[in-house]
Amino acid sequence: MLRLRLRLAQFFRGRYTLSDVRVPESLLPRELRGAADAEGLVACDVAVKNGLIDEVAAPKSLRGIDCKGALLVACFADSHTHLVKTHAHPRARNATGSINGALAQEVEDQPRWAACVCCRPFALTGGSENADGPQDQVVCPKADDVKRRMGFALQTAYVHGSKAIRTHLDGTAAEDQKLVDTVYTAFRELRDEYATKGLIVQGVANLYLPLWSDESIAKPFADRAFKEGAILGAYCGNVADTTPEETLNHCAALFTHAIRLKLPVDCHVDETNDARCRGLSALAHALLDARAVGYKQPVVFGHCTALALQSPKILNSICQALEQCKPCCVVVNPSTNLGLQDRRGSAPPHCSYIDPTEPRTPKWRGLAPVQELVSQNIDVAAASDNVRDWWHPYGDYDQLETWKNAVTLGHLDTAPHEGRWAALVSSAPARAMGLASEPFVAGASADLVIFPRARRVSELFARPHGLGRVVLRKGRVQSCSMVPSYRVLDDVVSQSTPQPPADAAYARGAAKSGLQT
Repeated sequence: MLRLRLRLAQFFRGRYTLSDVRVPESLLPRELRGAADAEGLVACDVAVKNGLIDEVAAPKSLRGIDCKGALLVACFADSHTHLVKTHAHPRARNATGSINGALAQEVEDQPRWAACVCCRPFALTGGSENADGPQDQVVCPKADDVKRRMGFALQTAYVHGSKAIRTHLDGTAAEDQKLVDTVYTAFRELRDEYATKGLIVQGVANLYLPLWSDESIAKPFADRAFKEGAILGAYCGNVADTTPEETLNHCAALFTHAIRLKLPVDCHVDETNDARCRGLSALAHALLDARAVGYKQPVVFGHCTALALQSPKILNSICQALEQCKPCCVVVNPSTNLGLQDRRGSAPPHCSYIDPTEPRTPKWRGLAPVQELVSQNIDVAAASDNVRDWWHPYGDYDQLETWKNAVTLGHLDTAPHEGRWAALVSSAPARAMGLASEPFVAGASADLVIFPRARRVSELFARPHGLGRVVLRKGRVQSCSMVPSYRVLDDVVSQSTPQPPADAAYARGAAKSGLQT
């Protein structure tokens, strides 16, 4: 009924009011946050005019559509995903569930990304022995594996109410030029398609961190990313056995190209259970040096799980460095790292060793220290990361799920309440992506998600998919409200990718750089 009333309101007049809604306080201007309830929700009226927020007023003070206390949030932003390898489950299962197993499985599946029946039929089933192939036709229209899976993911995120999503463009550092071009083409075409629907798609081109110090590799790679409209990134790996000076030099080389091209940076860093790994410290100091010479672009540090294992003294030192080099943001990935970290089968060089043969329940949650970071004024966002691939077999690009998981795993419901942390999946990631990040100020685009049958966060989190939602884009009801059926990908995932050899060991970023330990 609410959906119908909203459609009628937007059809017959340019202004309408969502009367008696509840908005998480972290999404509102500071002057409106004082009246929050125990869950951090503020009751108010929200007026929309010509697709923009016109006014936020006291509850039931404006005439309009009675929402009966429905929960209202801003459209989501998802600042760390991997759309190139998403929805490859169950064709490529990670037999151990570990980081080591994920890296090895990715090498086996990657040949399928540019496979086609006409140019590369031998690669349709994957297998590292089928990597590379004819380069005569750089991008074949029939090599649609990446585009179909990526498109499925974007359609899902769109239906759930995301307004912006950033994907790491795995495969763009491969030696196989056809693979590189296939990934960039899928990204470019889908980015342009979804821009017309109100979903911003950003891309990150990543090199294995040491390769940024090789100018013969780094410069053409960065130039290609710039040409394709992507930003720069790095898979930093476990730097515990690299000298701090060497790690700092690699980080500085990355920022040299970011400065040259005036591009933001987005890194995978310290995604390990090895407390000796402190790549974030090196990145922060390299960024401080870049800031000193005028670099102003936003920088994102993804994962940072090892930060939770540091002593209070070291954690405080890293936080102080981060606070000095804003704008920057730590992006946590609660679902993926809950599955990866502290898992049996973890092994060097990526992780501290955990016996794969012994029954073992994980002892920690794989979550960066969210509360400590925010207490020191560091921006923190939460993201979907991997969805239905060899890194994480579940997920659906629903940032409501990410918000819930972050609150649950980080014990954020009492720090001080759930409403304080709604920004993890909207304002904070939007800011990290260089987008508008104050969704309820006058003049902001009315990109909103209403949960008509949820009046409290406890109700919403208890039935995240059972209470329905209405997505507004520029104040208009989104026409598509059904997620795509998994059946449309049956032909893509029905044939299994070969399992990697039991002794396979790849350096972090190996599937992107060809480096093997």
